[in-house]
Amino acid sequence: MFAKANIYESVWHEEYLGDNNAVKTHFSNLRSKLEKLSPENRCIGTVWELGYRIY
Repeated sequence: MFAKANIYESVWHEEYLGDNNAVKTHFSNLRSKLEKLSPENRCIGTVWELGYRIY
């Protein structure tokens, strides 16, 4: 599992100060693009209030 804070800090090299829609928005866009390639495979799952899981 990847925590939102870890993802944010790794990508933007800034301290994560709380719930930021940047990570959520980018993961949503990434999911949409991956779904177009392979609609039957779910690659990214959400761990509610914590982060994301890659399958």
